[in-house]
Amino acid sequence: MTARCGICASPIHEASCTRCSGRIARPELLEPLPPDSGVAEFTTGVRLALRGARLTLRTPRLLVLVALPLAISVLIFAGLGWLVWEYRDVARPEFAQTWPWGLDWLRRAVTVAAEALGVLLGFGLALVTTVVVAQVVNAPFLEWLSQAVESVVLGQPDRTPLSARQLWQTTVKPVFQAAGLAVIQAALGLFFLLLSLAAVTAPLSALGGLWLLALTLCDVTIARKGLPVRERFRRVRQGFSLWAGLALPFFVAPFLLPLGVAGATLATLREQTRGSAARR
Repeated sequence: MTARCGICASPIHEASCTRCSGRIARPELLEPLPPDSGVAEFTTGVRLALRGARLTLRTPRLLVLVALPLAISVLIFAGLGWLVWEYRDVARPEFAQTWPWGLDWLRRAVTVAAEALGVLLGFGLALVTTVVVAQVVNAPFLEWLSQAVESVVLGQPDRTPLSARQLWQTTVKPVFQAAGLAVIQAALGLFFLLLSLAAVTAPLSALGGLWLLALTLCDVTIARKGLPVRERFRRVRQGFSLWAGLALPFFVAPFLLPLGVAGATLATLREQTRGSAARR
């Protein structure tokens, strides 16, 4: 089993961590550290999300790494949205050209309603597809962003020597891990979309979508650490209140998800710092 630093979770190959030396330069970014109740942790998650977004917007080198994946996500959704609108007539039902006298209005109403429902479903699928595909496309940018946020909190950059292994760990491997997670999210996202069509199951669909976004944020913060995919599920399950609060702002505005990377990184460092303090 690989020995890891209790603060930044980086693998330790020597006596001490070369990433952070077990110190936090800006602990105020991780507050509050003491564990809270479920509702309080949910509120803390929202606060960390907003704190991370503010930190990103005020730091030019972080903002550049956000602007690029945001632009890619917008382009992906615009392309899919154009396809949905261009082929909207696919959902139009084929009726006889003329209906009995006095029912032409009903034929037109059914046609318009079917086409509108098809477009609505198409845009919903486009949104889910964008969130899933963009996770893979944007993975390297978001990994670099999370690493840069860690450097701000720890007060020093990552001094790990550049090597083929590090390049694989920090740039290439996260893409494959994101792809594997994206396959799971695509299946679950379609399932939750179908659930949302019924009023009774719509709340369950919203909760599932929130969980998927929480998994995405957690994945970004730990993918380059070499941790297995199941670790994402474990962390979100154990701290769901916190991760749900983090994901909530970006559930409402999914295209702003890159702005949530900083908050998710703060949350991950906060959890690891608390765990390290508990083990002492």
